[in-house]
Amino acid sequence: MTTAGYDVMVQVHESLINKFMKTAFCIGKFPTFSGNYELPIEDVPESLQEFMDIGYEVSLVKAPNIDFTAGLDMMMNVRGQVEFTVLGGIEFELEAEISVAVNPVFDQNTRMFKIEFVEAAIEDVELNDTYNLPADVLNKLNEILGIALEEYLTDEITSIELSPVLFALDLPHMPSGDENKLNIGLGNVKVLSPSVMAASINLLGYNGGNVNAITDFTNGNHLGLGVNENGMHRVYDFWWARTTYPKSVTKTGSHEFDMPSIVDFMDELIDWVVAIATLGLVDVDIDIDRVWADFGANIHFSKFDFDLKPGNTAELSGSVTADVWLSVNVQITTTTSVLWGFVDVDEDTDTVNIFDMRINGITIDLENAEGIVSLNEDNELTVDITDVDITIPLPWELPEMILDYVVDWLVDEIVDNMPPVVLFPAIITQTIPDTSVTVEATIEDLAINEVEALITANIETSGIGTYAPYVANKNPESMELHLKDCEWAHRIAFRNRIYYCELEEALADGYNGCAYCLSEYDTG
Repeated sequence: MTTAGYDVMVQVHESLINKFMKTAFCIGKFPTFSGNYELPIEDVPESLQEFMDIGYEVSLVKAPNIDFTAGLDMMMNVRGQVEFTVLGGIEFELEAEISVAVNPVFDQNTRMFKIEFVEAAIEDVELNDTYNLPADVLNKLNEILGIALEEYLTDEITSIELSPVLFALDLPHMPSGDENKLNIGLGNVKVLSPSVMAASINLLGYNGGNVNAITDFTNGNHLGLGVNENGMHRVYDFWWARTTYPKSVTKTGSHEFDMPSIVDFMDELIDWVVAIATLGLVDVDIDIDRVWADFGANIHFSKFDFDLKPGNTAELSGSVTADVWLSVNVQITTTTSVLWGFVDVDEDTDTVNIFDMRINGITIDLENAEGIVSLNEDNELTVDITDVDITIPLPWELPEMILDYVVDWLVDEIVDNMPPVVLFPAIITQTIPDTSVTVEATIEDLAINEVEALITANIETSGIGTYAPYVANKNPESMELHLKDCEWAHRIAFRNRIYYCELEEALADGYNGCAYCLSEYDTG
């Protein structure tokens, strides 16, 4: 069992994490941080006090990179830039490569993977020293840099999201209110391999699962999401008890029947009625103009049961109760003669109600029902019924064609109005909170076995241009890179614009710096 006994298993590939680290960097999740460090020297005269303070301003010069180690730990590699202010006003800048040990977590409130820096440890600080500083000064700045970066990552930022919102708490057709949202609990977070980490999640108070049984099912895709059948049943029960989706419907219909197929029956019936009424003294010729039925039903649905099957299918069972009514009418033209045709009397056209029937509380079993488990247009996991055997025991003595038509109509109304079988809320919502960046999930595979549904997807983002500081012209005749606010950037046709959050990445892709706004990177 890939979900390892948990309700939900979410697995994220390292490549997706780094994609979202770039997004976080681009939209400003790593702001500039400044602070002050006082040299630990006692009894400094007041006139020299200003020389004891070293100011620093920390920022990142490129997006951090997450790496899962062979030991299944999680490290973040950071390239930071620090601007120091020393000796009362002298400023200089240094860059450093930092490795940070971080803790992956799943945020139950946001339903996003994130890393926390609360326990971060700064390792392997290497200053890019272009100032030829004395060793003792370099060591002191190295110490201050470590302090500054640890404070930056543990007090200022504390955590950063690494994924899209993986699933919603809202189920369809539910009333408002937190009590009608799914309640989730965290099982465990685990790095599975040097490329994939997983979060095991439980729903609605369940607390089972075995973290040691988790296996990777991403198949190289950005994201894998597994939902256990037991969890689906809890979700469906929760939804059914609260949904606003109608569990009862009232439907009516009317149908005009083909007269040739019913004439013999009507002739026999009406001749019999007339003969009884007139003692045979009246001879009646009948022409049937129309035969039609008005009918309807109050249909009441009960909660279905389902059982997952291989091949992305499910077996369903359940029943409905119905109140059914039917009225059959004929329009006839009668020519009446007395004394066996010797005297013509009259010709009339009338509407006659020949059946008026009703049955209440009939139970209709749904037998051998089958459905396809799929993600609908809103990425909700549901069952679409594809085949159902319905037997309707209507105890009415009617012409077969009328009874068959009403039964077929009732079957169609039952199937068309069945409440959906909701197994799981929408996965991978469409926006990143508090941004204009949108997320597009391409579902690569949905595989159903008898105990779980496994979904794999790849993720792309759009809208990053709102935040990216660089824009390039991808027209092969230009290939120029600009600051986004550059006058020449505004002249790039929209179809040729490509946005970059990092200067080095744009240069590596072969773009040349603008002679006006990025002249130091203009190679002519």
